[in-house]
Amino acid sequence: MYSMKNKKDIPFLLKYHRAKDMINIMRFFPDLSPVDDLVVITDEKDYDNNKDKLKDLDNIRNGNPVTEPCMKSIVIKNKDQDKLEALKRIKKENKNGVLILFHLENEISNRYERYAGISIGISLGNAIYIDAVGKGFDGREVLKGISCHERYSIPWSAIREVNIDNFKTFNTFMIDDEGYQKSRDERVDFLVKCDVPMKILDEKIPRRYEKIPDFIWLDIIKNIIKPLEKNEDYLRSEGFLEFNLSGHTEGKKFRPWQMADDQRM
Repeated sequence: MYSMKNKKDIPFLLKYHRAKDMINIMRFFPDLSPVDDLVVITDEKDYDNNKDKLKDLDNIRNGNPVTEPCMKSIVIKNKDQDKLEALKRIKKENKNGVLILFHLENEISNRYERYAGISIGISLGNAIYIDAVGKGFDGREVLKGISCHERYSIPWSAIREVNIDNFKTFNTFMIDDEGYQKSRDERVDFLVKCDVPMKILDEKIPRRYEKIPDFIWLDIIKNIIKPLEKNEDYLRSEGFLEFNLSGHTEGKKFRPWQMADDQRM
C-alpha cells in the first residue's frame, strides 16, 4: 500500500494515473483539494494486508501506470461497495490497474445539488480556457466532452486585469434553450441509471438554464486564475506547460479533484 501520509510513498503514487492527478492538486494548489487522505492498493494481497487501515477511506477511483494510456473510469454506484470487489473489477479491465481510495475533509454533496461542473485548461503563458456546466451537473460532462453550457477564453496577458466585473467579457459561448434541454435530458438519463429517483431530478435540475453564479467565478478568479501568474515560473520548471484542473463545486466553492498534465490528456 502506498499512502500520501508517508512522504516516501509520494514518488510511487505519482506513477499512477488519477492518483498522480490528485497529488498534483495538493502540490500546486494546496488550498483547493478536498482530499485529506489517499492510498493506492496494488493487488488483492496488498488489500488483505492493509484492509483494517482502509475503513475510513470510502471514496473509490481506479488507476493504472502512467506508462500506459489512462484506463477508462470504472463507475462505482455506491461508495460503500465492497472495496475488494471493486479491485477485482479493476483487475478485470487492466491487470496493471490499482485501487485508489481516499477520504474527503468535507461531506460530499449529491451529484444533482452542485452549482457547476468546471474544467479549466491552462496553456502556460498563452491562455486559460474554461468549459462549464450549470446547476445539477458536475465535472463529468465537461471533462469527457459530453456537454458545455458556458465557455470562456482568457489571454495570458489579461490575467492581471481580470476581475468579477469584467469576467463575462471573456465569454465565448452560452448554451441556447434547445441545447440545454438536450443536455438536461442526457444528464437525467445518466443519473437515473445511477439510481437517483426521477422525482428528485425533476425538482433539482432546472428546466431552463440558470447561469453559474458570480460567487463561483469570483472564487475561481481568486484561487486559481490569480495564483497562476504568481506560480508561472514554478509550474514551468516542473514541466507543467499544458494542464487541466477539473471537478465540481461544493457549496459556494470550486473544489477540483485533479490536475492532469498533457501526458494524461
